Amino acid sequence: MAQPYPVATQARGQVPGDPAAAGTSSTTQAPPTTVEVPVPAAVPTPDVPVTVPTAAQPAPAPAPAPDPVPAPAPEQPVVVDPVVVDPGTPPVSGDPTIEPAPPYEGGDTDAAVRLYSVTEFGAVGNGVTDDTAALQRAFDAARDGDVVVIPEGRTFVQADVLTVRRDGITITGGGTVLATREARSSFVLAADRVTLDDVTLRISGTSKRWDAYEQQRLRIAGHTGITVRDVAVVGSAAAGMYIGNGTSNFLIERVDVSNTRADGIHMTQGARDGRVVAPYVHNVGDDGVAVVSYRGDGAPCTRIEVVSPRVDGTSGGRGMSVVGGTDITWLDVDVRNTYASALFIAAEGNWGTTGVARVRVLGGTVVNANADTTIDHGSVMLYNGTSDLAVEDVLISDINVSGYRGTMSRVLGLIANTPAGVIRNISLQSITITGDSRPAALVVNQPTSQFGMAGVTRNGGGLRQSGGYFR
Repeated sequence: MAQPYPVATQARGQVPGDPAAAGTSSTTQAPPTTVEVPVPAAVPTPDVPVTVPTAAQPAPAPAPAPDPVPAPAPEQPVVVDPVVVDPGTPPVSGDPTIEPAPPYEGGDTDAAVRLYSVTEFGAVGNGVTDDTAALQRAFDAARDGDVVVIPEGRTFVQADVLTVRRDGITITGGGTVLATREARSSFVLAADRVTLDDVTLRISGTSKRWDAYEQQRLRIAGHTGITVRDVAVVGSAAAGMYIGNGTSNFLIERVDVSNTRADGIHMTQGARDGRVVAPYVHNVGDDGVAVVSYRGDGAPCTRIEVVSPRVDGTSGGRGMSVVGGTDITWLDVDVRNTYASALFIAAEGNWGTTGVARVRVLGGTVVNANADTTIDHGSVMLYNGTSDLAVEDVLISDINVSGYRGTMSRVLGLIANTPAGVIRNISLQSITITGDSRPAALVVNQPTSQFGMAGVTRNGGGLRQSGGYFR
């Protein structure tokens, strides 16, 4: 094995170059009257609690939808529990798939920061030779501050799970890592302050949707200060990027995720204090960008900001979702061509998720949402399928909505699917709906005291209320 060469111009610990299914009612109505629905006087402050049961319980299998909850008279939308296909909930603690890093050869000395190529550890990069062991040796040899290069123009074959388990290292270089066994295809970041930059993660092919840790193409596993930048994930047996196990203070920036069996970017298991900036997610098998909190996680995902996401094409699931979570912000969204709704904020009873509180959707565009005829979400849906949790304190503003399936019963929906389901303190502001002629633009089955509207228009005019329908 060739010896890596030292780079003595940088102190250890620094990272080079970067800072540390319903039908449309045809019931004839009396002429509707114009109704002004007030916006709540104040957006609730972050000290509003969310009830999150702590007893661990696995996500249950899908159950038949409960009986529909009628909308306010005189019309009744038929409401079904939305179909959700999300990975189950692996345990948060005691991850048996990650072994501790081996001792350094020659001891853990405070050597100079180094930059070296994976080829110095025997990796070939011809797209044929199995480079798994050599790549793992290269990652394990790195010390805090070291830079491991995956050279541009080469494809390194990964035939088993790879794990980065040294704190403070950077992996970069422009090369490709090709997974060839879908059952063992994960590339895992399992150390603090790791940076993965300018690398492509591919998979040779997938035969079905998987759901275990070992099949999430890029997995961030419960550490702090991890950065993923300018990384492409092309194909995955499960999620393209899986951020779980209490991961905190993470940054996902300018990533390109496509052709996944499950979500494009999936944040779960109490992930917190993270930013996802300018992701491009396209042609994925489930939600494009998802925040998912299960009751068994112990704590919901919280304080996550998603800035300028582009989602184009989901063959299952929604464009962007918060299904359990608190203090989540989406800024400047662009969501197109989705299987179900483009924007989905919900507590789902069938999947055992937590409630939702303090979600902000500030600006963006929605085009051609809810293409599947068996799911009746509409373009934007707030939903509560539980009887004991709330979806509350949600602001959606400055959204342009266009492009609709003809049989979709609504564009916007505020729906609770159980009598005790609570949707409250909702504010819809400056939402512009164009090119829509269906009977109702907004369908609700909640009291008007629980939500407010200002500047919500369809085809240039304000909405008028008739029962639970706003036309």
